[in-house]
Amino acid sequence: MQFNEELLRKQPKKLWIISILGLLLISWIAFLANLGNIGLIDKTEALYVEVARQMVLTNNWISPHWNNNYFYSYPAGGYWFLALSFKIFGVTEWAARFPVALSAIVVVFLVFYILRYFGFTHHKPDNNSWQLWLTAWIGSGMMALNPAWIAWGRVAVSDMLLSSAIACAMLVFFLGYAQPEKPKFQQLCYCLFPILMAIAVLVKGPIGVILPILGIGSFLLYVGKFWEIFGEINPIRTTIIFFVVALPWYIAAIILDGEIFVNEFLAVSNFKRFTNVVFNHPGPWYYYIIWGTILMLPWSVYFPLGIKNLSCWQWRKVKQSPRNSQLGLYCFTWFITIFIFFSAAATKLQGYILPVTPAVVIIIALFWGDKFNQKKPERQNNWLFLITAIVNILILTILAIASAISGKLVGNDPSAPTLADNLIASGIPIISAISWGLGVLIAVIILFKKSLWRWLWSANLIAFFSFTTFVFPPLIPLLDTERQKSFRELSIEIKQEIQPEEEIFLIGFTRYSIVYYGENPVNFVDNTEALKTYLETNKIKNNSILIVAESNYLKNSDLRNTDYQLVSEKGAYKLIRLKR
Repeated sequence: MQFNEELLRKQPKKLWIISILGLLLISWIAFLANLGNIGLIDKTEALYVEVARQMVLTNNWISPHWNNNYFYSYPAGGYWFLALSFKIFGVTEWAARFPVALSAIVVVFLVFYILRYFGFTHHKPDNNSWQLWLTAWIGSGMMALNPAWIAWGRVAVSDMLLSSAIACAMLVFFLGYAQPEKPKFQQLCYCLFPILMAIAVLVKGPIGVILPILGIGSFLLYVGKFWEIFGEINPIRTTIIFFVVALPWYIAAIILDGEIFVNEFLAVSNFKRFTNVVFNHPGPWYYYIIWGTILMLPWSVYFPLGIKNLSCWQWRKVKQSPRNSQLGLYCFTWFITIFIFFSAAATKLQGYILPVTPAVVIIIALFWGDKFNQKKPERQNNWLFLITAIVNILILTILAIASAISGKLVGNDPSAPTLADNLIASGIPIISAISWGLGVLIAVIILFKKSLWRWLWSANLIAFFSFTTFVFPPLIPLLDTERQKSFRELSIEIKQEIQPEEEIFLIGFTRYSIVYYGENPVNFVDNTEALKTYLETNKIKNNSILIVAESNYLKNSDLRNTDYQLVSEKGAYKLIRLKR
């Protein structure tokens, strides 16, 4: 490694250029490529984007509205990003998703930066050490190419905006904490920290400040620096900055919509989500153990080894260690506090655990970076690493096999009857199987030579890069065409077919995208009995109504004997007009 070390010392600027270009490429592939080539995804994305569109149409940037009603499930901050994008680029799916993708990319770059300078756990290498560069490359690669960050980074919902704001707040705080020798830079970080927390609070509420404070507070208490750092950050200045950014909208919302804001946002969307199961999303205490592992596969199999590598339990040694060597412990407290917090909540959703993703990535990256540190003895038992590596290979193998037979696994879906056949005909299952199979092949070759074991991470990175590059581009549009296109086209037709003051009803299922594409309010009813009840108890201005339903539902409902007019039929869906 002598040649590589010397090369890095002489040409760090070139490596920065190469690294930035590489990060831009991988970020483009993971988050930006073909971002707007599919319609909005039901249910949450379509709902979230419609609220932002209403902001632009009504020029009301304080009170969120959806389907002619107040919508205070989230604060207005997240919608502002989408609405501003609409103002700049026009109202399109791409414009709606761009701010979310951009926030995901910012975290990828920030993870690279922080690992480049603080990517060690025991002995600080030279600033231009190849170990630091490699750890940063591994970490940023994992950050961009993991299922959770890609899935939420390409969908216009609040989860990624919140997670990115929290991640940036946590990482920026550590940059200040770890560099007391640079007081001006440190204070800049301590000023950015409350701004980022305030953004998180404007995106999703008090949780945006609770989670960072819990994580940082726990960390500072453990290392015995709570009061030292409390004075260092200038708490009065921090509080003022936070409230100056976060409070104005909350004050305006209370003034304009007082009771509605308090009842819907504070009572239901925050307090009740934690203490009660809302929107039928319960889960056992181990819910996030399962989903956290799944959403980070196959990287998550190395997380236990990463935790062991940190030696967090050596309290005295940790307390005496320099600040710049505590990134791993910092990320562990970040992870464990958020994990426990959401595990204790009554309402559980997969996206809630997203804010811990950067912490998990950094811990795993530190583990792999330490395996390249030749100045210390091997700390990990070979047999434990070998078992984990075999599990990694088995996961890649399962993914390859599942991909190959995915056409058969799809089964029969009434809303997408040709999906299985078209999926097989596209060749996507074979390409996907080859992508994961390539990872299996590389991992097996590496495993046969012990001196190469520390390069095992490359098998996952190459497999994910191949999958994201060659499988995603054709797969996502195919799924959109089969499952959403016909419903979207039918929704768009509503704009041309609707008569003055005619009401629209969606019966038997729920898809919020009909409001966005139909550009009209919609009544969602579970069945024809609910429809009858609505018509009997509400005054209908027009003598007819429009109904959207699945064709099979109409055949089996009492509407089949009704003299209705078929306005349009797309795929598995019908738009009908029913005279009262």
